[in-house]
Amino acid sequence: MTVKSHDGTNTATSAGQAPGGTPDERLASPLDGLLGYRLRRASMVLMADLASVLRPFGLSAGEASLLILVGANPGCRQSDVGRALEIKRANLTPLVGRLKARGLITDAPIDGRSLSLTLTEEGRALQEEALTRITTSDRAVRKRLSMDETSLLAALREMTG
Repeated sequence: MTVKSHDGTNTATSAGQAPGGTPDERLASPLDGLLGYRLRRASMVLMADLASVLRPFGLSAGEASLLILVGANPGCRQSDVGRALEIKRANLTPLVGRLKARGLITDAPIDGRSLSLTLTEEGRALQEEALTRITTSDRAVRKRLSMDETSLLAALREMTG
């Protein structure tokens, strides 16, 4: 059997034996050639990096996403934010509540059941710093891609709606 090694070269192995014959070597995997599998693995790496970037701010990825979206759309409806981020109302309400408790966001009634969301000064400052660090991390990842990121992002956006 032939297996592609970490450095991209092909390595011959006998059936049931890992490359190099040691148990700690990488297993041959048909999953490696599947787009969905690769996207999921890449997503896991990116989300771990995002978590480490946001940790000093005490923000989760969802909280940072909400701050960034509200910062770009002051006075937006909470329900519109939920739809844009694909967060169910039952999950969005506590998320907004945590950011309100930290003094990062305010809400105000628009009509009977709708609330508008706006960042506080502290929320704006945190949103700007977090977005700067997220953007820096994103640039580092983009440098590792050997393809046109614009086309990749467009194709992924088309796929996800």
